Amino acid sequence: MSSVGQAPPHRDQARTALPSGLRPLLDTLHTPPADPGSDTPPGLEHLRRHLADYAPATRRAYLTDWTLWARWCRANHRTPLPADPADVALYLAHAHDTHHKGQATLQRWASALATAHTANGHPDPTSKPAVLDLLRWLRRSGPQPQRRTSRWLTDTELTRVLATTRQERWPELVINRRNRLALLLARATGHGPEETLALRTGQLAIAEGTAVLAAADEPPRALAAPLPEADWTTCLPCSLVLWRQVLDLAQDGKETLRRTFTETGRTPPRGHLDHALAAPADPHAWLLRRVRRGGSLTSERMAPKALREVLRAHAERAGVVTAGLTAFALRSRP
Repeated sequence: MSSVGQAPPHRDQARTALPSGLRPLLDTLHTPPADPGSDTPPGLEHLRRHLADYAPATRRAYLTDWTLWARWCRANHRTPLPADPADVALYLAHAHDTHHKGQATLQRWASALATAHTANGHPDPTSKPAVLDLLRWLRRSGPQPQRRTSRWLTDTELTRVLATTRQERWPELVINRRNRLALLLARATGHGPEETLALRTGQLAIAEGTAVLAAADEPPRALAAPLPEADWTTCLPCSLVLWRQVLDLAQDGKETLRRTFTETGRTPPRGHLDHALAAPADPHAWLLRRVRRGGSLTSERMAPKALREVLRAHAERAGVVTAGLTAFALRSRP
C-alpha cells in the first residue's frame, strides 16, 4: 500500500515519455520564484502583433504562457528564443510531474510556444520528436472522454414527439413552433446540430409546396418530406410557415405577438396550411432563435446543445425512451 505523499508510480510520470538522456535532468530543474522581476520576455512585441486578430481570451492566455516560459528559462539558465526542443520537453514534463499540470494546459502551453516562435521568424520547437512524443504520451495517459452513442429516432417515435408540440396557446406556441421546425429540419437535411441551428431566415423558401434550402456555395435543393405529412405537425412547409409567422409578427414587438395569438375566437390550425411564404424582412437573421420565458424572441441563435435538450424534453412528454437520444438521433437514416 502506498503512503500519503509518495511519488506516483514510474509509469504515471511524464519522464517516461522523454528521451532517456533527458530524464535525469528533471531532478535538477527549478521553479521560477514567486517574484519574477520585471524583465520583458524576448519576442513579446512580435507575438503581440501576431495575436492581434486572435480572440481576446486566447491572446491573453498565449501572452501569459509565453511569459511563464521565459521565467522558467531564466530560472534554469535556458534560452527562451529560439528554444531548444529538449528544453521545451523538459519544461512540459517538469510542469506535469512537479506541478501536476494537465494535458489540456500543457497542450496550450506548447501551442503558445509554437506561435511565439512563428511570430518571431524561428522554427517551431514543438514539432520535434522530443516534444511530440511527450504530447502524445500526455494525450494517451490523460482521462479519456466518454463516447456518447446515439440511437436513431424512428419515424413513429418522431411523430409522437412532434405531437407534443401541438399546443397553440400563448406563450407556449412560440417555443412549440420553433422546436417543431428545428426537429423537422434536422431530419430533412440530415445535418448535425451546428449546421441545423446555423441556418439563416433567407436560406429556406417554399416552391411548389416543397421546402427549398439554399446552402452557401451550393445550388438550392428541395428537401424531401422528413415524415408522412399527415397534417401540419409533421409537414415541414407547414412548420416553416407557422414559425415565419411568429418571426414576422415579432418584428413589431412582443405585444403584437401576444395580441395576435390571444385573440378571441382564434382557432388552432387544422389539416395543412397554405404553403405561400413571402420573402423575409431580414434574410440574414438567424432562423432558429432563442426564446425567453414569456414568449419574447431574441436575435441570438439557439446553441447547438439546445437541440438535444429540445428533443429529450419532448420525447419525455411523448413517453419515448430518451436513452441514447442525442441531436444526431434525428438524422434521416441510421
